[in-house]
Amino acid sequence: MRKTTVTSALIVAMTALWFSATPQVPASPSKIAYPPLGWKVPLGESYRQVLDNGLVAYIAEDHALPYFQLSGIVRYGEICDPAGKEGISSLLTSIMRLGGTAAYHSDTLDAIIDLYAMHVSVSASDTRVTFSCACLSEYMDTCLYILSQVLFHPAFEEKKVKKETSLFLEAIAHRFDNPDPVLDAAYEKAMYRDGQNSLLPFPETIGRITRKDLVDLHKKIFRTENMIVAASGSFSKRNLAQKLAVLFPKASAGAESVYPEIAVKPIAKCIVVNKPITQSYIRMGLPLFKRPNDDFYAVQLLNTVLGGEGFTSRLGSKVRSNEGLAYVVYSSAGSNYVYPATFFIEFQTKNETASRAIALSLEEVKRIRESGITDEELSHAKKVLIDGFPSMFRSPADIVDNYADNEFLKRPANHYAVYPDKVNALTKADVLAAAKKYLDPANITYTIVGDTAAVFRADTIAGFSLRSQKPRVAVGVADSLFRAK
Repeated sequence: MRKTTVTSALIVAMTALWFSATPQVPASPSKIAYPPLGWKVPLGESYRQVLDNGLVAYIAEDHALPYFQLSGIVRYGEICDPAGKEGISSLLTSIMRLGGTAAYHSDTLDAIIDLYAMHVSVSASDTRVTFSCACLSEYMDTCLYILSQVLFHPAFEEKKVKKETSLFLEAIAHRFDNPDPVLDAAYEKAMYRDGQNSLLPFPETIGRITRKDLVDLHKKIFRTENMIVAASGSFSKRNLAQKLAVLFPKASAGAESVYPEIAVKPIAKCIVVNKPITQSYIRMGLPLFKRPNDDFYAVQLLNTVLGGEGFTSRLGSKVRSNEGLAYVVYSSAGSNYVYPATFFIEFQTKNETASRAIALSLEEVKRIRESGITDEELSHAKKVLIDGFPSMFRSPADIVDNYADNEFLKRPANHYAVYPDKVNALTKADVLAAAKKYLDPANITYTIVGDTAAVFRADTIAGFSLRSQKPRVAVGVADSLFRAK
C-alpha cells in the first residue's frame, strides 16, 4: 500500500514538473511565437567570376551531396524569331539536344545520358534561352563535355530535324484543345496587338524553316559573350572554373542580342473566343510598365491585397468565399525587363455568371482605388513579400541561380540586399497612389474564352454589361485573329 502511494506521488510530482517546464500550447496557430530568424540576404560578389574566356559565371561549392548542377541563360527569346519563321527558336533548342553532336550520334548521346542518369536540356521562352545539366559529381567531366557538345557542336541530323518538326506540328494542331492556352494566346493578342510576343507558330511558319536556318540561328546566339552560367555542387571551385574556361569558346567582341520593341496596344475593349464549354475563362487586363520602375514594389503590395494572396485576398473573399462564383480568382502584377508587362485579374466561372463575377471584381478594383488599403493589410502584405524572401536562397544552387538571373536582367548587384528595405519603406499612401495610377477600370481589356451565346445572354448586372464594351471582337479558336500581325 505504502509503495503504491509513493509511486503515485512520484508520478504526480513528475507530471507537475513536466507541465511547468513545457510551454503551453497556444489556443490558435496564429498565437504561436517564433524567435527572430536573424537572416541576411547572401551577397553574390563572392560567387561571381569572369573566366579567362570571358564567360560570366556564378560558382558555389556545396559538399552536402555528391551532386553537380549547372544552368545557363542565353540573351535571346522567341520574340526575336524572324518574321514568318515564328517557332524557330523552340525548334532549334529541341533539335540541339536530340539531333546529335559532332562527337556523338543522337542514339549514342541518348544512351550515355541514360546510362549515367544525367540531365541535359536546352529550351526557349519568350525572352530567354536556357540550358542546364546535372549529374553525380563523379561524372561531372563527362556531363560538362556532353553539354559543351550540345551547346556548341550540334549535328542537326536530318532525321531528327524531320522528327522534331513533325512533333512540333502535332503540338500546334492540338495546342487549343484546352481553354487555358486559348486564353493565354487571346490575351497576348488582345493586349499587345502586333507585338512579337502575340505571334504564334503555325504550320506555314514552321514549314519555312530549313536546316540551314537552324544552323545559322545557332551560330548567331550561342556565343559565350551572350551567356551567363550558374554552377553548384561537390567540386573544387577553381577546378570547375578552369574546365568552363576550356569548354566554352572564347568570347568575342560581338554585340549581345537585341530584343524588339513591344508596347501594350489593346486590339479591342473585349475579345470573346467561342468555345463550347460550360465555364468561361476570363482575364481582365490593364497596361503596366517595363522594369526597372520605381512603382513596382507598391504595385506588388497592391496586388497582394487585391488578389495575389489567393483565398484570403479581397477578390478571393468576395468572388469565391462570399459569392461562390469561382473556385479560384486571383490577380497578378507582371514583372518584365524586356517589354511592358500587364496587371490582370483571372478566374473561371459558369458562362451564365461571367458578367456578375466581372462586376464584383470591378467593385473591388474601384474600392481599393478609392479607399486604398488598411494598416493591417499593409502590414500583412509586407510580411508576405519579405517573409517569403529567404526561401529564394535556401541553398548554394539557389544563390548562384538568382544572382545569374539578376545579372541577366541587368539589375544592380545589391538588388536583393535592398529589397526588404524598399518594401518596408512603403506607406498606404504609396499603395493608394499606385492604385489610382494603374487600376483604372476604364482601361481594362476583357478577354474571355467560353460559350459566346451563354456569356452574352446575361447582360447588364450590377451596372456592368459585356455588350456595351466597344470595340468588341468575337472569334473562334481557328480564326485568323491568331495569325494576324
